[in-house]
Amino acid sequence: MAGLLELKHVGIFTRDNASDDDYRLDVIQRLFSRARIEVTRLPAEGIGPLDLIIALGGDGTVLRALSTWPGVPVLAVNFGHLGFLTASDRSELDSVLVRLLGDDYFLEERLTLEVTHRGAAYRCVNEVVVKGTTHMIQIGIQVNGQPVSNPRGDGVIVGTPTGSTAYLLSTGAPLIMPNVDCINVKPLNEYSFSSRSMILPGSARVDLQVADEIRGGEILLVCDGNHVVRVTPGDAIHVERSTVPARLVFFEQDYFFRNLKSRLHW
Repeated sequence: MAGLLELKHVGIFTRDNASDDDYRLDVIQRLFSRARIEVTRLPAEGIGPLDLIIALGGDGTVLRALSTWPGVPVLAVNFGHLGFLTASDRSELDSVLVRLLGDDYFLEERLTLEVTHRGAAYRCVNEVVVKGTTHMIQIGIQVNGQPVSNPRGDGVIVGTPTGSTAYLLSTGAPLIMPNVDCINVKPLNEYSFSSRSMILPGSARVDLQVADEIRGGEILLVCDGNHVVRVTPGDAIHVERSTVPARLVFFEQDYFFRNLKSRLHW
């Protein structure tokens, strides 16, 4: 948990091709102007530092906000479908903003990943996936410099607790509360009945070594389902905790289980 925010400049970020009327942005701007808080519709050029971003959309919108403005806290209101990362639904927008301005909230910092490949670094909030497109591939996994396994299958996912409700959820990996300090390594459709997830400390360093011999097709490195990079056989990928966490605003301490019940119909 982190302390409260001093709000002077707030950005509003919505799904692509959305109109102002869809999100009642005029109402939001009037409410903040009364509190003498500057509001900017994002993206915008030449803006100053932001104290908060209000993301109006689904989890994809939230991820784009966290990636585009790293380190800036995000308040997410669900205007999409699943909304595991959101603090409330659209019907609660007015009450959420009143609670925000009344300092009735808390700020949660979550582990993110830094992925290094061929000298380029990428930051992931949910997961990084290294996978073949048409054939099985073999990837050597090392943890803190120690060889662990060489799974052969569709690839490998390295994810965060936040990512346990994203791609990892569909693979059968465990759900992990966001405040657990760990990294999840999961072979993807490994050609073995013994395939299991590994839950590592958040301080762990994970190295993925793609085998030199691949039957065919492309190998892709994908961060949070958006940023896609081609990988060459023999390449190494290094994954560790990023120095910049994801910072999210919430209002109820039990939000994680409430979201699971509403989204997964528990």
